Amino acid sequence: SYASGIRALRAEVGELVAKHDRAGSFADFAKYRDDPNGFIRDVLKGEPWAAQVEIAENVRDHPRVVVRSCNGAGKDWLAARLALWAAVARRALVLITGPVERQVREIVFGEIKRAFHRNPDLPGELYEQALKFGRSETAGIIGFTSTSASRLTGHHAPAVFVIITEAQGVEPFAWEGMLACATGEDSRILAVGNPLQPTGRFYQVSRLATWKSFRISAEDHPNVREGREVIPGAITPAFVETMASEYGRGSGVFAARVLGEFPDEADDTLCRRSWLEAAAVRWRKAEGRGVGLYVLAVDPARYGMDQTVLAVRRGAVVERIVAWAKKDTMETVGRVSEALAELPAGRRLVVDEVGIGAGVVDRLRERGAGPLPFNGGRRPRDPNRFANTRAECFWALRKLLENGEIALPHDEKLFDELALMRWRTNSAGKVMIEPKDRLKERIGRSPDRADAVAMAFWWVADRQERRPRSGTRTYVTV
Repeated sequence: SYASGIRALRAEVGELVAKHDRAGSFADFAKYRDDPNGFIRDVLKGEPWAAQVEIAENVRDHPRVVVRSCNGAGKDWLAARLALWAAVARRALVLITGPVERQVREIVFGEIKRAFHRNPDLPGELYEQALKFGRSETAGIIGFTSTSASRLTGHHAPAVFVIITEAQGVEPFAWEGMLACATGEDSRILAVGNPLQPTGRFYQVSRLATWKSFRISAEDHPNVREGREVIPGAITPAFVETMASEYGRGSGVFAARVLGEFPDEADDTLCRRSWLEAAAVRWRKAEGRGVGLYVLAVDPARYGMDQTVLAVRRGAVVERIVAWAKKDTMETVGRVSEALAELPAGRRLVVDEVGIGAGVVDRLRERGAGPLPFNGGRRPRDPNRFANTRAECFWALRKLLENGEIALPHDEKLFDELALMRWRTNSAGKVMIEPKDRLKERIGRSPDRADAVAMAFWWVADRQERRPRSGTRTYVTV
């Protein structure tokens, strides 16, 4: 139940931090119900600057607000004080989440603690990650990392105020769990973060018309506008100049950290979002149909959260992407065989043979499908340039996208996986793609779609070519 979920979180809120002996009642602060800035100034003795004032007013008036901000603009300062306003003046249940415990416990609740101490009339018992008002009172503040957000999925309360801090690092499932809590007419959601990468849920909601979106740029901050420290501890002109000199004013780092803008790409991003969007435009112009050889690529999964993904490519066009989950290897073999049967002779099939894929390859081979096994850990064709076949495979896809040679359906999951994938060179100067497990940790799922599409443009034996000798592959240029 909702109550049991709240009790489970309250058991982890830490030690008692403060309690006011002369605390007032909710009635004493009811006049600030629709005046968050008055509450911050009069009750919490704070002075918000112009952007903070505007954001607070919009949190009052709009159910969903998202803020992308430069560094040091005071987004957590404001979020903490709005949490106290909502809990005390509106008697709301405030749920605060972030990607790591330090962000929630030390940063946001550190600000809540400082604000709470400014007025001894504030009611409640303040803990390390909670503000409680008594056993029978549903209002309060609870903080937890986003990995715990699923405990409240599907539960509701009359007035819930959700605060998602460092929103760029919060997993998609946690976003959905928190949004599911704030369904009441008087509920509110505030998401704040640094726009570090043009992908993920934070990026998506910043572009949605259903969210009131704000950008905080260092150029608008009082410290930078006046060239002096108007607000102690906030962003400074020196920081702006440091970012400009180290990364350049046109860099993605400067855009995110100083201007509060999503960069076109992270410096180590494998595929730019603009390349992917252009590939989707080409797909629409081609009406989703290609010319030439059909290639099917399969990234198999079995039970669990991962999906089996089948990418169907014809020539330069990925005509469709099909995904399914929680199927055994025989069911997967059946579906792949059906897809092959729908296509003309001469089509090719590539299957990831790592792990459970080995069984899929063997069974398809028994059926006469002639799959070409793919293993990303093997020695690449160009060992002087690439660390392994996986790096060589994805780098080939990157070049095709960069050169505008292929077309992809507009699949947000696929685009997120490719836009979030990172690369680097090792000590020998060879290109490396980040491990699949590391990317999975960051995006909350396995990059199955990206793997299938990359394989679809990789090793295939063309029908007109001389049959390759055992153990070799032929790369077909699109």
